[in-house]
Amino acid sequence: MEYWDIYDAKRNLTGKVICRDAQDMLAPGEYHLAVDVWFINNKNQILIQKRSLSKKAYPGLWAQSAGGAVLKGEDSFQAFIREVEEELGIIPDIGKAELVYSFIRHQNTIADVYLIRQDINLEKLSLQKSEVEDVKWASYAEIKQLLKANKFVPSVMEGLYAILEHNVVILSDEDSID
Repeated sequence: MEYWDIYDAKRNLTGKVICRDAQDMLAPGEYHLAVDVWFINNKNQILIQKRSLSKKAYPGLWAQSAGGAVLKGEDSFQAFIREVEEELGIIPDIGKAELVYSFIRHQNTIADVYLIRQDINLEKLSLQKSEVEDVKWASYAEIKQLLKANKFVPSVMEGLYAILEHNVVILSDEDSID
C-alpha cells in the first residue's frame, strides 16, 4: 500500500497522510507531490517510456523517462532517484540532475520536473515490467507526432514544454513548440 504526505498550495506539510487509493478524497487546497523525470542525451534526444498495458492510467501510451508519486516521508529529490531506479533499473547521475519546473496537474498534484543530461545505453536498462513496457530515445518532433496521434500522455507535456522553453534542448526548425 502506498501512502502520501499531503501539502497545502505553498508546499507546507499539513500533517495529513492518505492512501494512494483515496486520492479522490483530497479536499480543495490539498495536494500530493509527484515527479516527472526527463533524460536528454548528447544528441538532444529525449528518453521516453511506454507505459505498461496493466497501468490504470494511460496504459500503452508513451510518457516521460520516469516518474511517479512522492511517498510519505520522502522529498521530491528522493522520489526522483527512487522512481528512476525502480522503473529503469539504473542510478541517475545526480550531479547532472536539475529541478527545472513545478506545476499543478489534475487539480491536486504538484509535479516537480527533473532534467538529467545523461547518455544511457538502453540495453543496460532493467525495466520494471509492471510500470514500463518499452523505452526509446526520441526527438521532440517524434514526441509531437506521438502526441498528435494520441499515443503520448498529454498531462506530462507541460514539464517538457518548460524544459524546451528554457533552451535545454536545441530545437530544429521542424521542432518548434506549438
